Amino acid sequence: MSLSITGGRFKGFALQSPSGKDLTRPTSGKVRQALFNILRDRIDGVNFLDLYAGTGAVGLEALSRGCNHVTLVEQHPAAFRALESNCQLLLSRGAEPGRLEWLKMEASKFCERASSQGRRFGVVFADPPFSRDFSGMLELVSSLLTDDGIGVIQFPTRNPPDFTAEALRTYAYGESSLAFFEAAPLLA
Repeated sequence: MSLSITGGRFKGFALQSPSGKDLTRPTSGKVRQALFNILRDRIDGVNFLDLYAGTGAVGLEALSRGCNHVTLVEQHPAAFRALESNCQLLLSRGAEPGRLEWLKMEASKFCERASSQGRRFGVVFADPPFSRDFSGMLELVSSLLTDDGIGVIQFPTRNPPDFTAEALRTYAYGESSLAFFEAAPLLA
């Protein structure tokens, strides 16, 4: 699958993907464009967290479109190598080093650590493997949102998780769907 950033400062930047069938399921350009069209008024200057980042396409797109700082979390070794390579390439093209952070670790462990450190994000995006159990995913995402933050979880359209009933909105794009959650209602 050919990947490139679809908008912002680094529009057209080609991203690397790890080799191997079914190793990752990168968020398509169509879904990323839709995501950032929906978030357009909510991302400028915020801190963005990309959980299960894979190649980093979503987080790097967020940086390209004006986020202040992007944190990408991925645990799979081959996917992380592609993610790290994409981050290094973006830095070589002018991205500011202090605005980009990538970590090789399991998403829930990162969230536990970040929560204990008091870290919060204006946008938390999670795109776990579709074969994963999605229970607890909403709590994981919402635990790191700023008071005015928004969480987005990508899930398989054919098998929507229970938490979608609590979503502010859901949008389907073929096999993938996005569920949006605001922090304020979650904290009430």
